[in-house]
Amino acid sequence: MKSLLNKKGQLGDLQGIIMTLVVVGILLGVAFLVLESFFDQMTAGSEAANAVNSTIVAMATIPSWLSIIVILAIVGILLAIVFSVLPRAGPSV
Repeated sequence: MKSLLNKKGQLGDLQGIIMTLVVVGILLGVAFLVLESFFDQMTAGSEAANAVNSTIVAMATIPSWLSIIVILAIVGILLAIVFSVLPRAGPSV
């Protein structure tokens, strides 16, 4: 029973995952603001404006993946908890 109390839970991984997602979200927000300010300063139809616009369009798909990453992280933590508890649920020898 003492060994069960001394084991660290799998929820400790949650803090690192949350911090990573927050930092990625902040960096994406700053990148979009910077690219938008570049785009506003360029003449429409120029090669540079088209390049910045295509970069914005390409980066716009990244935030849609964040929700999938969050779901996978939660499923991974839940599976780690389940698999660490299951061997202990059997009959004791």
